[in-house]
Amino acid sequence: MSYDVYGPFIPVIMLLTFVGLFIWVLLPSNKKRFDEASQLPFADDKEEAATEEAMDPNRRVEK
Repeated sequence: MSYDVYGPFIPVIMLLTFVGLFIWVLLPSNKKRFDEASQLPFADDKEEAATEEAMDPNRRVEK
């Protein structure tokens, strides 16, 4: 059980894994979940703005 025995199969396994992940990412059923996940970095900004506004409603925020 050495690299000489399993070595030739490693690129095939890596290729199959890559193709499988590529297909999984492009499936239409995953689009909604990935779109929601892509907006997660901006969720903190919305929460911070709402918190600041709740703390001082008379404060003007420059945009």
